[in-house]
Amino acid sequence: MECPNCAGHALRVREENGRWSASLAYRVSCPECDKVVTLPEHVKAGDTVSCCGQTYKLTFEFGAFAAEKM
Repeated sequence: MECPNCAGHALRVREENGRWSASLAYRVSCPECDKVVTLPEHVKAGDTVSCCGQTYKLTFEFGAFAAEKM
């Protein structure tokens, strides 16, 4: 879910045991077209993401993901 008051961050909102919570949904920009891709919930460095007909390896530094050509 996009949050207009959250500096462009995407949030995952869920209800558990009658209580609502929100967590940050990590995103990465495609190195070819700059399209912003929301990553799956349990993504980790070394996983891959596809865009523009190419597959990119995810890295994680300084609290953010980046997509690098393989």
